[in-house]
Amino acid sequence: MEKKCKYLTWASILLSVVLLLPILYLTFVNRASGDDYGYGVYTRAAWLSTHSLIEVGKAVWRTVKQFYVGWQGTWFSIALFSLQPEVFHDGAYVIVAVLMLALWIGSTFYLFRQVLCRYMGFGKWSYRFITICFLMIGIEFIPRPKSAIFWFNGCAHYMIPFAMCQVTAAWLMRYCTTYKKKILGGGIIPFMALLGGANYQAALLVLISAVYIGAAAWLLQKDRRVFLLGIPIGLELIGLAVSFAAPGNKVRAGEDFGFSALAALQTIGRSFVCGLQDIGGYAKDRPLILVGLLFLFGVLVAACRTREKGASFRHPVLLALMLFCLYSAMQAPAIYAGVDVSGGVPNTNYQVFLLTAAGILLILAQVTTAHGLWDRIPAGLLRGIVIAGIVFCALSVLVWRSSIKRSTSYVCLEYITSGQAADYREQMKLQTRLMEDADTTDVVVPGINDIQGPLMHMPVTEDKEAWTNTVTAQFYGKNSVVSMERPKWLELYGE
Repeated sequence: MEKKCKYLTWASILLSVVLLLPILYLTFVNRASGDDYGYGVYTRAAWLSTHSLIEVGKAVWRTVKQFYVGWQGTWFSIALFSLQPEVFHDGAYVIVAVLMLALWIGSTFYLFRQVLCRYMGFGKWSYRFITICFLMIGIEFIPRPKSAIFWFNGCAHYMIPFAMCQVTAAWLMRYCTTYKKKILGGGIIPFMALLGGANYQAALLVLISAVYIGAAAWLLQKDRRVFLLGIPIGLELIGLAVSFAAPGNKVRAGEDFGFSALAALQTIGRSFVCGLQDIGGYAKDRPLILVGLLFLFGVLVAACRTREKGASFRHPVLLALMLFCLYSAMQAPAIYAGVDVSGGVPNTNYQVFLLTAAGILLILAQVTTAHGLWDRIPAGLLRGIVIAGIVFCALSVLVWRSSIKRSTSYVCLEYITSGQAADYREQMKLQTRLMEDADTTDVVVPGINDIQGPLMHMPVTEDKEAWTNTVTAQFYGKNSVVSMERPKWLELYGE
């Protein structure tokens, strides 16, 4: 099995690199926009005037205070927003997609290594192949690539905390087997404390994970050191309380924002319903997601059958139900808030769905293998089932081609080959040059279409009082900025 997985792993690496090429190409087209400018006003001014990280730190604090009072309470996310790359250099936004993919891929490998290698006893090539297959499903069919890969503001609010949650989950598992204080103090405590000020889905995800893992460790080991997890849990709850108490929350969500026991109970019930509805949506709109999970199940079964040692699940049905509850809980913050949500919310729902679905499939693979289900099937019939499964997965790609057209790589490639990417890059270069003209205080820029494929763009409008216009002007230190229809702008100002 390991030898076969080695070859399959290298093949999957090659395929994943090919799929990532259009995404990585757009790193050189991607630019800051809208909210990126709004949260970076003070930090950019501090960097340009002093080039001092201390002064930038003071500007971060000023930004957090302003938005905490005036817009939202997620203090950790606001701090990250204020450090968007163009604060430091106009060309620095190129790192956003690379950084987010690195965090997503790296944190997933770290978590899967803990579960598959250290807990389940899988070989290194089996674990790598499984992880790469899982990541390809995740990256290609993420609902909103803008908020997962390209837009710093959305990524800082959702992708960075999600990666932190995955790493923290791995640390929690390691701590509950080794009880090393450096894992607790150097990793779990600071990450969970910070996640208390991130988006509510991430805060809830890591909180439930800590309770699940800590409770399981206590029931199995009865080691009192597990209760030290109360420290990071308590710090996260304090961070959440600070976030909930922000005056800005009522500005954003309305005066009715606050805690209601009845609303909380209704939210719990609706979370399960919405979770099932999302799964139905995946099956309808992107059926290749489920095909990919079916393929992943086959690989998990093969890995379980060939492993020499590893843990077994004592209460598989209970564990599966707990995972489904964890997935459903991700629906709760948006349902309770009752306001329009950003693209990062469905992304987190999807990412947690994949994680919990993979966990349930792992449980099913281990249980069926432990009970000898696959051993009772004649070798010839089993070989036929495997071949039929592979053929089904291959034919599914042809039958459900529409899913491929919605994949991240396809959308990026289409954006590139249509010429839109090159056109957008040149337009943004021109806009930046105009905004950085030291002799102009009231800037007029040619209009840019806000439909930019997988990239986020909040265009400057003809209304100088509009949010995007105001923050763009503030970011570049201008009195005002307005847009003009491109033909008219070219007529007046030329190239």
